[in-house]
Amino acid sequence: MVHRRLVHLALVLMLVFGAVIIRASGLAGAISDTHDAGAQSAGATASLDSPRMFWYERTFGETEVAYHGDSEHLYGPIGVGLDGAGNLWVAERGGSRAMKYTGNGTFLMSIGTAGFSGGAPETHFGVLNDVAVDGDGHIWVVDAGMSRVVEYTAGGNYLGQLGITWGWGTDNAHFIWPMGIAFDSAGNIYVSDNHNYRIQVFDSNGVYSTTIGVTGVSGSDNVHFNDAWHLAIDEDDHLYVADAGNHRVQIFDGSHNYVATLGVSGVPGSDNSHFNGPKGVAVDATRIYVADSGNGRVQIFDRATRGYQNSLGTGEGSGNYEFNAPEDVAVDSVGNIYVADDYNQRVQKFNSSRVYVRTFGTTGVPYLTDGYHYNQPFDVAVDAAGNIAIVEDWARGERLIKLSASGVPLFTIGEAGVAGNDNAHFNEPRGVAFDSSGYAYVADCWNHRVQIFDSDGTWQATLGTGQGTGNNQFNCPAGVAFDGSGNIYVADSDNHRVQIFNSSRTYVTTLGVTGVAGSDNSHFNWPNDVEVDASGNIYVADTLNHRVQKFNSSRVWQLTLGVAGACGNDNDHFCEPYDVAVDAAGNVYVGEKSNPRVQVFDGSGAYLTTIGGTWGSQVDQFREPHGVDVDADGNVYIGDFYNHRIQKYVRGVSVFLPLVARNYP
Repeated sequence: MVHRRLVHLALVLMLVFGAVIIRASGLAGAISDTHDAGAQSAGATASLDSPRMFWYERTFGETEVAYHGDSEHLYGPIGVGLDGAGNLWVAERGGSRAMKYTGNGTFLMSIGTAGFSGGAPETHFGVLNDVAVDGDGHIWVVDAGMSRVVEYTAGGNYLGQLGITWGWGTDNAHFIWPMGIAFDSAGNIYVSDNHNYRIQVFDSNGVYSTTIGVTGVSGSDNVHFNDAWHLAIDEDDHLYVADAGNHRVQIFDGSHNYVATLGVSGVPGSDNSHFNGPKGVAVDATRIYVADSGNGRVQIFDRATRGYQNSLGTGEGSGNYEFNAPEDVAVDSVGNIYVADDYNQRVQKFNSSRVYVRTFGTTGVPYLTDGYHYNQPFDVAVDAAGNIAIVEDWARGERLIKLSASGVPLFTIGEAGVAGNDNAHFNEPRGVAFDSSGYAYVADCWNHRVQIFDSDGTWQATLGTGQGTGNNQFNCPAGVAFDGSGNIYVADSDNHRVQIFNSSRTYVTTLGVTGVAGSDNSHFNWPNDVEVDASGNIYVADTLNHRVQKFNSSRVWQLTLGVAGACGNDNDHFCEPYDVAVDAAGNVYVGEKSNPRVQVFDGSGAYLTTIGGTWGSQVDQFREPHGVDVDADGNVYIGDFYNHRIQKYVRGVSVFLPLVARNYP
């Protein structure tokens, strides 16, 4: 009996361990199968036990959750529209939602997921610019990020779309950054196709009808547009176009013939006959309302004479009668005025006498979050103690978050979703690195500086003297690195160079040619990151050249990873490499914007392996892995931008480790 039990136990163990080995082998394939052919052609293979293989261990952040949205906050309200019952619709540019409220402020429904723009196109959006409701009660959402206009039922069910998802083009089936939408009395659909400098007209079935403007050609005469934003149509089918780049509103009749202009073409101004970048327009029976964005006001004109009548707003500010970038305006049937007050993160409502009524959203607060959620993490860094730094970018998160090695938040700098230029704010931070003392250096792109914080999060100093092309000036710094002597390397992206400073933060020299993009070995084209290995070799992620350049410690070019000017997805190419890291052995890790993977090479440029390789939100999938870093133990941390998370990988020493990390049964 005992013998039988022992035999049975042995068989069970054989089956279990056999299953473990098979399962582990399958996991290895999940990481690298899509790149096996390229790996073999490059003359490098990776075995299961090789330290070149990496296994997923854990996630920091909540996958596909930038923050937990609510109806009391609006993130970047850029468009407003009204339905036949007087309900308000709001397009959130930053929040990726279309939100519906009653005129009294009661929340009714939403389409989209707060802050998340990477999901199924039927239920998620890229960058919203406008929302409107047609005569049948159908909801139309202008999704510039995915280059389309989407139609939903009144209940929010997907019906169809104009344009091709993620498809930019100049023909009549495509848009390039659509901005606004309106409907005439026959149900025809008008879409402002911003980057194509035109208004596209479709019949009520979505069939292309005609174009107003000249495709691909901007201009300031009466047959051209320059940055056309929101639209309005009156009951006589006159079309009103907020032509922001020309500082005017253009008016056309129902046959699309030019009728008149409000403002002075091509001339910005702040008096009552001029606009400064008008972006929104609305009409009622007697008046025309213009959201004069650059002047922080809404201008009101008599519809019959087109003469100025009144102004709404007292200038830029956050009070109840002030605006900060009013981007759109709508008027209901009783004359209530709704203003999309974009940078104040709210919509303000006024009655027909221009008296303030209420606010939708929370003034100055786009959303609430914590240290466990990351809104588009652009870069990640790990210090000697294993602490993790994350920066959120792309006009979304605007924070530096430091975590312990176990993921516990230690401090946060910046205000969620709010840009600024003091020492408590950032304006699109794109890179972060730790020096040997544990100080965090943040490349604060559009503030044109590098901010330095100690290990407790206290601001210490600023590197850079402002925007410019001089030494110690920057034009969107995007990456920071250090060598063994404490010298500081800054990828000065829009100046197409890397600036080098000594440990006292004094300028030393420059790699690249300032202000000149190029593809030879003396030039860069938008270098987005820089890294230095233990021998002093310098690696530059030369993003728009689709390559990584290696220089020795004397700053002499050594080799190129990738092919200059060629975007590709095999192991010999990159497509917009955004970040580069080097481990203690001199292996090089490259994160790409336009390929969902991190490529690994040895110091001589030989391909080793790939982490990821497919677009998605599962383990070993990415949606734009912008940031990458390696800790002292060789663990890899990857900033998974549109999945709103950091994924950590460990070296594949044990076949059993992935089963525990992935929580397999």
